[in-house]
Amino acid sequence: MKQQVDSISTKGNRKNLEHVHEKLQEVIQNNVNLKEISRFVMGKYWVLTTRKEREDFLREYEVYLTRLCVKILSKYMSNSEMIIMSTKAVDDETCLIGTRFSYGDEEFTNIDFKVTKNHSSFLISDVVMSGISIAINQRSQFSEKIDTHGIASVIGELKCNNNL
Repeated sequence: MKQQVDSISTKGNRKNLEHVHEKLQEVIQNNVNLKEISRFVMGKYWVLTTRKEREDFLREYEVYLTRLCVKILSKYMSNSEMIIMSTKAVDDETCLIGTRFSYGDEEFTNIDFKVTKNHSSFLISDVVMSGISIAINQRSQFSEKIDTHGIASVIGELKCNNNL
């Protein structure tokens, strides 16, 4: 994934910026287990919702998560250098890849990628930024939203935000 992101040129005009975002979307869709993360974020609501609600949530949340990842990657792409600091096998199907995004002389952000075997390939199943799991954080936020407003309202909000 690092090579794929590094190969995308960020120089140029607004049209090129749109091209960069399209390419980053492809990288995310090919390297991140969007379905698994989306289902994890639904948490207890997976069994408490209808099939249609699950499908609608998964579809809209995948678009939302892709856009979020593109936004984060574009920020780090243009202003930093990524260095792989460590790799650690968790079990036969999961490993953690520790990275450091450096920008400036002493400024950096540590980002860990949880990579899990998925059929014949490996996909990112979580990202931990400065010790905070994105998947767990999202699950907590969306659980609270669903508790307060209901699944239909949350799906509607995702759909509305995805169409901006």
